[in-house]
Amino acid sequence: MSTSAPSVAEEVYAAPEESSNNSRLKMGDKLVATAKGAVKLAIVALGIAAQATQSVPYLGAVSTALTELMKIQDEVDVCKDECRAVMDDARQIRSLIKTFRDKCVESGRGESVLSITLREAFTELERIVLGCIVALQRCKVDSKRKRDRVRLYLKRSELTRDVKDCAAKVGKALQQFNTTLQVDQVVLLEDIRSVVHDIREAQSSSVSQRMLPSSEAWSLRAASNIFYGREVEVEHVVRLIMSQDPARVAVLGPGGIGKTSIALAILHHPEVETLYGERRSFLSCEAITTAGGIIRALAEALGLPAETGTSAKSTQHRLVSYLRTATGIICLDNLETPWNADTAAVEEFIVELASLPSMALLITSRVTDTPLIGWSSPPLQPIAPFSREAAIQTWDAICHDHDEYTNMLVEAVDCVPLAVTLLARLARSETPKDLWSRWETEHTELVRSHGAEHRLNNLDISIGLSLQALHYPAAGDVLSIICIFPLGLGMEGEVPSLEHALKERLNFRRALALLKQYSLVYIEGDDRPIRRLHVLSPIRDHMLQHRRVSDDLFLAIADAVPNLPVHTAEAYLAIGFHRGPPCRARCVELVAADVNVLISVEVASRAAQVARELGSPDLSAIYLRLGVLSWTRGDYKEARSCVLKAIEIDEPRGDWESVAEGWMICATAHVNEFMDNSEPHHLHDAQEALDKALNLCDERQIPYDYLEYCDPREIQHWANEERRKLNMPILRRSGLYTDNDSISSHSSSPTPAGLEKCDDSST
Repeated sequence: MSTSAPSVAEEVYAAPEESSNNSRLKMGDKLVATAKGAVKLAIVALGIAAQATQSVPYLGAVSTALTELMKIQDEVDVCKDECRAVMDDARQIRSLIKTFRDKCVESGRGESVLSITLREAFTELERIVLGCIVALQRCKVDSKRKRDRVRLYLKRSELTRDVKDCAAKVGKALQQFNTTLQVDQVVLLEDIRSVVHDIREAQSSSVSQRMLPSSEAWSLRAASNIFYGREVEVEHVVRLIMSQDPARVAVLGPGGIGKTSIALAILHHPEVETLYGERRSFLSCEAITTAGGIIRALAEALGLPAETGTSAKSTQHRLVSYLRTATGIICLDNLETPWNADTAAVEEFIVELASLPSMALLITSRVTDTPLIGWSSPPLQPIAPFSREAAIQTWDAICHDHDEYTNMLVEAVDCVPLAVTLLARLARSETPKDLWSRWETEHTELVRSHGAEHRLNNLDISIGLSLQALHYPAAGDVLSIICIFPLGLGMEGEVPSLEHALKERLNFRRALALLKQYSLVYIEGDDRPIRRLHVLSPIRDHMLQHRRVSDDLFLAIADAVPNLPVHTAEAYLAIGFHRGPPCRARCVELVAADVNVLISVEVASRAAQVARELGSPDLSAIYLRLGVLSWTRGDYKEARSCVLKAIEIDEPRGDWESVAEGWMICATAHVNEFMDNSEPHHLHDAQEALDKALNLCDERQIPYDYLEYCDPREIQHWANEERRKLNMPILRRSGLYTDNDSISSHSSSPTPAGLEKCDDSST
């Protein structure tokens, strides 16, 4: 007789604190007795963990229990998909615990007891893991008898419910641990508890010995010997350093713009070197995520001996005490990384650094929102891309030669220094012509070199770091929208139109402020009445390739397109014609409805192609628009061809106004094409088209002013003059002049005054 697995309710409950066996869990005897295989190992591991003191070593036991729990998945016979969800979350919890444990060991707290909050969280996790073991035990059959397997499948619905319940609890636990096990926050709390002890210990020791640096020279990276076009920026900062004691300067700008190179050039400038000697320090904060990390790294860079087991506050106290009596300059490079992750604490430390009487401070950052200290004035403006000359000088310094394709490449990346440098490195092994061919298809994905997983070797990674820092998701959407328009957007006209179109979906102004703060967009002409919002070309290419505007947002801004300038509207259409059917159809509607949204024959041709593919009812209107645009460009043959296509569509459905308009455009195209070289057949074709237009106006009572593109009297007058030259009869009088080519007005007719047919004898 088979033994059924115990229920979850029977076997899982928390033991009271005073339990005699010191275990936080009670496991039913039936569960322990019937467990086999992976279940047995999981129970043993969990039992060991539940009896351990909840300190850092205890985390290893919990990780082992989770590992054994995950192995049960291979043994279950039903509910495999539901089990997989449990295991995925358990795997993530185990990873979080391992990371937390490693950090604790690294910080010298390898034997520390966990905080009350963490102990409570882990106690709950033990209970959840036990519940999962019980539920999964019931999903497997240890017996080979058929009836036991049938019984298992009959209970599948109940088992599925239990496993899903476990999955929900494990998922909730994962969310809790994602918050609770924020390593830096927990370590910081522990540091706060021990700060008083550390400071007292520091005061009781020999202060002079503890603060003595191990070497006189501070850590300073060499400056690049390939450095062009930044003389103005360097001189500006050097003047501030020499004239303001001590200076506080921020070098700001987007990723890849050359902030680090500028900072190093400043630190190595002869005047700065004379002023500060060996007391010049450069610290990269790229891999640092906390204020404590900055403090420890800076202490090491300045040669202060490390002390095992001391808190960040204690290290900060020692560091600031040392710097208070020193004279020098410190540069914190890539400050945006810790600033974004630990803003309040980083600002507090920067404020303390800025209070030092003889310590100059230089920072570089992608973020224009800098710590609130007294920055030196006048501030350095955000760093702009290279001039074209500096870009070519940099290119030549790397690969020693350039050609017309080099010019095209540096202009394509808006002379952004990182992009220019990486392309020049590629040009060592490929010709600029080949690189240009690749650029046309790969765009920013091309701009990478050896070691492509680092921001300095991969333009996409550099841009991605800035995007990851945006804490308002809609900011990325707004950036994607701005990138649709290569010529930028007017701040006084186009931006308000888009803002109005999107007001129900996102806060456009808030997103725009954040994008400016992170140097992802810039405003050209801030000091002029007409200001335009722009995005650097590499950022635009990256967004168009990797983060396109959603269809929902793209369609939402369509309502603003008729109010935009023609070049802006055409940019929207050009993008829209390459999207999915809803966006393409909306763009076709815009072209058909408003003649003012485009002047480009190429965009109109694309609109006609898309309209044909979609079977759009607006195809004839687009052919008519394309005919008019071809006519204005002097391509009269193409104009007639397009208009005749429109007429072929409009005649069967009885759209006589459009047909009349089409014939009038055909007549006008004949006039313009053969004005100085008329042949009888040309005049015949022009007159035939004009007659068809005017006859329709007579028959269908179409007002003369409906024919918006031209005056039929002017066309008739030209035809009559040309016919006289060839001694051909006049078929219709124009009525423009008072000689025998005119007749009296017919006010009751919709036909223009004077456009009356003549008898056969008229000459």
